[in-house]
Amino acid sequence: MKLAAPPTLLLALVVVALAPAPADASPPTGREVLERQEEARRLPSFQARAMLSTTRAGEAAKAAKKFRWWRKLSADKVHFVTLTRFDEPATIRGEGVLIREGKSANDVLLYLPHFKKVRRVEGQSQSSSFFGSVFSYSDVAMTHADDSTAKVLREEACPGETLTCWVVEISPATPAVRDRTGYSRSVQWIRQDNWVTVAGDFYDKKGKLWKRLTAREVKEVDPKAKKWLPHHVTLEDVQKRRTTVLRLADVKVNVSLDDSLFTEQSLASE
Repeated sequence: MKLAAPPTLLLALVVVALAPAPADASPPTGREVLERQEEARRLPSFQARAMLSTTRAGEAAKAAKKFRWWRKLSADKVHFVTLTRFDEPATIRGEGVLIREGKSANDVLLYLPHFKKVRRVEGQSQSSSFFGSVFSYSDVAMTHADDSTAKVLREEACPGETLTCWVVEISPATPAVRDRTGYSRSVQWIRQDNWVTVAGDFYDKKGKLWKRLTAREVKEVDPKAKKWLPHHVTLEDVQKRRTTVLRLADVKVNVSLDDSLFTEQSLASE
């Protein structure tokens, strides 16, 4: 059976607000941007309810897909484990995905209750569609500084906002990362006050514009640590004229999540 293969976009979206850049400060280097974004994403734990709505130009919207989402920082304090469990519609109830990030590759396991089996999503398949959405499996996993190279292009007003963004071109550091994500490069608008990516253009392996990201409703989810999270993310496939909207609700951070939640046994338990 051929598997349909997710902020990196989804929760490359979990970011911490660091110190604002002074108006007269020199632009950061590309490496500094990657390192500060990675530090910003280092939330110990996260859970939420979420909904994916996908539409194609000229067609009626399909039923929204609702799921629960859990993420936890691994023992190495760099990589994450992420569990996604679908609840609606009934045709996919109980289906789930477990992503265990690694230094050289990500282990992605897909559970399909109808077959009562856990299947592995191999490397290059991780760039394909996540449950019919514009997001891919690799979009759900976190990105890390060592996965990419970056160049700061300029600073300008964030799209549709009065806040200021760094405009940064980001490229995969290795062919393996390029194959896993499916992206040859991206241009991202990153807020200077909290390092949230609020807009981005993502290009396919041939260098053609593939996906366009917009992140809104950026809310402070941890006032003490000044951590922020977009609650409304739109990802458009400009080539196929499809759009997916991700909405988050009941977001909780720094919650206690047992390691047993992120196991193959747990994945197949519903």
